[in-house]
Amino acid sequence: MPEEPAKPATIDRSGLLSGTRPEIANKIILTSADGFDGYEIMRYIGMVWGISVRAKDMGQDFAMGCKQITGGELTSYSALADESRQRALDRLLEMARRQGANAVINVRFDLENANVGAAQVVAHGTAVFIRPIKNYVPSGGVGNILADIHDEIARRNHPNP
Repeated sequence: MPEEPAKPATIDRSGLLSGTRPEIANKIILTSADGFDGYEIMRYIGMVWGISVRAKDMGQDFAMGCKQITGGELTSYSALADESRQRALDRLLEMARRQGANAVINVRFDLENANVGAAQVVAHGTAVFIRPIKNYVPSGGVGNILADIHDEIARRNHPNP
């Protein structure tokens, strides 16, 4: 009768997974979530936003109108939307920096066509000041995934005889 494989030894995962996240220095980090794993919000600063309305020139607008007839990606409009989004995001970050934030949570983008050939983008979120949680241990799904990875690495490095 074949022998059953031995179960891996139970380990104290809290000691293996704990650690302090890095400090946020001279940066602003962004998330669409309501917080950052391993960081605590010390201060809610307030709403921040950036707005960009951009338009292409009439020549490009005419060329894109012709492209609508033949089909395919409207590359000039795609570039317009990307430029608008980036400029709105840059303005949001600048506003957060002026207010002393080191993070922005709940970041969202609102997009709309102001008219044919123009794009309006509003980026908005909540500016906060965060700091790392000392000896943070991930919980829930993240902690379970990290523990499973640790167990698999340990199993491969020390297979049972």
